[in-house]
Amino acid sequence: MKKISVIVLFLVLGLAESVNAQYRQEDYVAVLNVLDISDLRAAMTAVAPHGLNPSNYWTDEMEATYLREPQNPALKDEAKKNYLRLLQNISTGVVNPELMGPDVKLQKKAFVSAPQLQVLLLANGSKAAPLMESMAPKTPPYLSLKEALNRISSYCTTEAWQPLPPVKKEIKPGARSDAMPAIKERLRQLGYSIPSSDDVFDPATIAAVSDVQTTLRMNPDNIISPDGKVFRYLNTPCDSRLRQIRLDMEKMRWFPQSFENRYIFINLAMTYFTLMDNSGPTPFTMAFRTINGRPARKSPTMKDKIVYIVINPFWVVPPTIFREDKIEEIRNLPPTEIPNYFQSHNYEVWDREFTRRIDPTTIDWGSIDTSLDAEIYIRQKPHLGNALGGLKFMMTNSFAIYLHDTNQRELFKEEQRLLSSGCVRVERPLDLADYLLRGTPWTRDMVERYMAKPGEVLEAETRVALKQQMPVYMVFMTSQLSSDGVIRFVDDAYQQGSRLLDLGAW
Repeated sequence: MKKISVIVLFLVLGLAESVNAQYRQEDYVAVLNVLDISDLRAAMTAVAPHGLNPSNYWTDEMEATYLREPQNPALKDEAKKNYLRLLQNISTGVVNPELMGPDVKLQKKAFVSAPQLQVLLLANGSKAAPLMESMAPKTPPYLSLKEALNRISSYCTTEAWQPLPPVKKEIKPGARSDAMPAIKERLRQLGYSIPSSDDVFDPATIAAVSDVQTTLRMNPDNIISPDGKVFRYLNTPCDSRLRQIRLDMEKMRWFPQSFENRYIFINLAMTYFTLMDNSGPTPFTMAFRTINGRPARKSPTMKDKIVYIVINPFWVVPPTIFREDKIEEIRNLPPTEIPNYFQSHNYEVWDREFTRRIDPTTIDWGSIDTSLDAEIYIRQKPHLGNALGGLKFMMTNSFAIYLHDTNQRELFKEEQRLLSSGCVRVERPLDLADYLLRGTPWTRDMVERYMAKPGEVLEAETRVALKQQMPVYMVFMTSQLSSDGVIRFVDDAYQQGSRLLDLGAW
């Protein structure tokens, strides 16, 4: 019977994300009439582990009324409405992602209809807390954040997360410091394995500090400086870390309640790619670095799917790069240098419909109005120096966002990898292509044979359809509990957190 209830649950929630039925609040509240006031109170006061504020649902005034007169009809009515809002918030988000700005390309999920809510309530024994839990996200990133929140919350509650003692001078490997025991304890709280608690900056602590510096996009020197980046990272107040995790949990509520058996998850803030495949008897995972949009040209938080691969892709210069970079480059050239510029970069100029190729020397580059949509496009021919490299992984969105190889592979060695103009460059494109092309005639060897050779400039690209489309989730998450058990944090370079707070996320 329990198995049947779980199946019903996922069918109902799946339907809710594709249907936006119009029901009045009264229809939903009527469904919740069977819930006891004490049951509603217990559920609403227990929502903190999901990164939501219990006092937004069960207020101090409601608690005072409950203690005086628990069966007050007005209290029961208010409790049902607040509980309904909690269910909406936990399943679809507090903040409407459509209000976040151009770097969030998501629509607000539809909430379940009143009849669907009735089914879910029955499937959960007509109990408030189980219903609430059933409607929360079940994706691995969300559950990991929930675990991280629980861990950090326990340190806040017990006051175990105390300010670090000041570091008066640089602490170098092997040195002793009065601050080291507290630093070691903070590293343990974050999940690093630090066996000792003495005052020595020992190898285990050095390794952890090196990892922190890498997370901070620093070239590790394994030194803790007074009020330096490492010290400030470790000394960040507990409440600030909780807020960071809660805001990332809010972002994950914008996505489907569960991911598919096969999916790609890209943490834009951490510049990391993970492919998960749980469809077979043995789970398959692929993980590597990415290069994502810099703050001025953000990679969007979005969901999409890879539908085909392009071998030896043309690169059509995106409108932003065309307006802000290329036109300015060309305007600064003497007229006699323009032909060489286009030839050396293997660039072509095409009309807007890509039906007619245009001689770049016939264009008055100085008179192009960059405030208007371009009437021409610059396109780079396929070759090893092409900006997209040898492979492009095409998605369905209309924002010209996709995954691709690069001709600047040395940049993957950089710690700071928010460097692109919006698209996502992947560190291991051939490995990704090999996986995605399973079940097709295209082997890795065939792909490599088709790819341009040194000195070769091609006139055509090759498109290869996938046997199975691949879901892709891209999220700018500044906190993460990794598979090694370590909770890591990065700066909010896109400033999404402040926008979320302004929109009432907590």
